[in-house]
Amino acid sequence: MSKPKISIGALGGTICMSAGGKKGGVKPSFSADDLIAAVPVLKDMATIHAQTILALPSGSLKLSDIISVYKWAKEQIKNGAKGVVITQGTDTLEESSFFLNLIWDEEAPLVMTGAMRNADDISADGAGNIYASVITALDDKSRNRGVLVVLNDTIHSAKWVHKSNTFSLQTFISVNAGVQGMVVEGQARYITCAVKRKIYPLPNKPLPKIAIVQSYLDNDGSIIKLIGESNFEGMVIDGFGAGHVSFDMMDEIEKLKIPVIVSSKTGSGMCATKTYGYKGSEIDLQNNKCIMSGWLPAVKARLLLIILLANKISLKEIKNEFENF
Repeated sequence: MSKPKISIGALGGTICMSAGGKKGGVKPSFSADDLIAAVPVLKDMATIHAQTILALPSGSLKLSDIISVYKWAKEQIKNGAKGVVITQGTDTLEESSFFLNLIWDEEAPLVMTGAMRNADDISADGAGNIYASVITALDDKSRNRGVLVVLNDTIHSAKWVHKSNTFSLQTFISVNAGVQGMVVEGQARYITCAVKRKIYPLPNKPLPKIAIVQSYLDNDGSIIKLIGESNFEGMVIDGFGAGHVSFDMMDEIEKLKIPVIVSSKTGSGMCATKTYGYKGSEIDLQNNKCIMSGWLPAVKARLLLIILLANKISLKEIKNEFENF
């Protein structure tokens, strides 16, 4: 009986970094083949196709790169892969996985992973994360779950996953929803059922520029004014508390002629929609055509707005998408 095929694409990040015996910190050093060679058991599990797509720290990835990854992963499924694993840096993993989850239209799983420790560290976690990701990609119960993020033997949905700590191996958590499952004794053990999700068309036009502005004490709104006068096509306000801004910020928001999404910078919880009524509150913001982000943090709200605007969705429909996401 032939073994199933798994394709693994490497984008860079800590998982492929080493100092190479030199001073000055770690840098991308290993190819996809090198990563696979560090997990010899994989050859007994599946026929592995490994490809180095990029070799970048994830903070320097662009959305155009992520779209290229999407197209590459689709091609792998077309060519017979049962699942696809992507390795990348953890700094933007929650963003790239979320963006891919918006457009991933295959039943087969797309699993993303990385590492918190580089190859030179004692007890480096990269090999273990790749192993757990391949296990997850091979499991039939991983189908129809969209994009999954697997690190530290924990399976997350890209919709909810968040990097919560700078160095901890347990940095990835699923805010507001809980994890999908765990990898235990060489098997993916799910504690949730697959949930139907909205899938958006891959835009065939350049992606719009969307700015993120954070609320903070004594914010005079001048940054909002500057962005409104530039070539940005939308804005996400990372608001106080349940989604609020200062009086001065509100004065500038009222003048904007671009779509504005308001999120909460608290890190968890849902934005309010009808509790507070003062100037700069969620009621005031909505009365000025702003849209509350629901459960989504600013970085994910930005990506959803990019997809919606690129697909020429109207402001009324955008509001509906955020309310029901």
